[in-house]
Amino acid sequence: MDAKVIVFGETAIDRLLQWLRSTGQPQDIMDLVRQYLEILSKAVREENE
Repeated sequence: MDAKVIVFGETAIDRLLQWLRSTGQPQDIMDLVRQYLEILSKAVREENE
């Protein structure tokens, strides 16, 4: 079986930090989690293309 590996690392965290800085204000933890999951989901889709 050919398994796909998702690497969680600086790239997603860096993108999350960029998003957080761009908002210019503190964010609720749930908003941070949602945004992080969106970033990871996008990374997986890009990897599969």
